[in-house]
Parts: sequence; structure tokens; C-alpha cells
Amino acid sequence: MDWKNDNGEQFEKHASEVLLHVYPWLLRDFCNAIGTSMSGLRILEIGCGPGFMLEQLRSCNPESIIGVDQSYAMLQRAHKSGRSKNAALIQSDACNLPFQAGTFDLVFSRGSIFFWKDLEKALTSIKLCLKPGGKALIGGGYGLSTPQEIVDAIYIQYVNKPKSSVPKLDLDSLLALVTSIGGEAEILQAKKRGFWLLWKL
Repeated sequence: MDWKNDNGEQFEKHASEVLLHVYPWLLRDFCNAIGTSMSGLRILEIGCGPGFMLEQLRSCNPESIIGVDQSYAMLQRAHKSGRSKNAALIQSDACNLPFQAGTFDLVFSRGSIFFWKDLEKALTSIKLCLKPGGKALIGGGYGLSTPQEIVDAIYIQYVNKPKSSVPKLDLDSLLALVTSIGGEAEILQAKKRGFWLLWKL
């Protein structure tokens, strides 16, 4: 799958056909990981794509939501679909987030970390825009709490298909890098579900 498809059509189709039932569980995982209500908080989603997770985050009654994606086409799809209602959309690279220090309480990102050009620069940029005590959940996969039947159904769709082109990350190195930048971090994992970096400043 060409994840860099410029018009965003391919990923929107993938999200609506394969991942649609995963997003509510990703929201549950995010809530469980941060251990607090999102009501009244400021949230940033990095790599928001066509807006499926923005729609979930909106249901938590935050003070504000901003979705960032380096693809203008993805942001257009998020806007036109209505999934980004009440969210601000900004075209930006994760390595150069255009926000003042301490802007956000929470940062969420699914699937984009694998494509950040400079991992250290991106993580430093995230740390800068988080408030002291802020939290981030960054990673990829199908959710830690997603029912097994949903995960199994996704894997069935990939039988006999080409292997994913998503790059691999060394999780020990990632954890060491995040810790060196500051705060506390841990890797959350479940079998066949990818990984999640929980980062607390």
C-alpha cells in the first residue's frame, strides 16, 4: 500500500473499510493510558489524516483539538467529510510543530511516527508543545483493548497481500531516546497489535 498517496484516497478507503471499528477502541486506550478525563483539555493529533480519530476525540468534550498532517490532501478530506468538525487543521511536519511552548495537555499519534524524518527532532518538538505534566500516546497498531474478533478480521484481509511497507522501529532505542529528551516513558504492547509509547512529562 502506498501510504504516501498524494490525494489521500487510498488511506481514507483503508481507514473506512479496515480500521473503522478500531478507532473507538483507540480512544478507550488513550483514556486508559492518560488516566484522566479529556474534558476541558487541549489535544493535538499528529498525522490526523482524513480525521477518523479527530471525530473520536471530539466526543470527549475537550477545550480544543488540533489535527496536524503534512498532507494537504488528507486535511481536505478531514474537512470535507465533517469528521474534523470543531477541530482546527494545520499542515505541518511533526519535526517542526508550529506551536508555542506548553500549548497542549495531550498529544496522540497513530501510525505517523514510522515516517518522521528526524525522530529526535520530532520528539523534541512534541515535548516543547506539551504542558508540564502533559502526556502523549504515540505508536501504531490496532489498539490494546480492541476485541480479538476485530483484530482477527483485519488480519484476514491481509492474507496473500504484499507485506506492509511501514518501516520498523527499534523500541529499546526509541525508549532510550525519549527518556533522554525528558519525562517518563514506557512501551505498551499486546500480541499482533503493534506498540504504543506512553510519555509523561
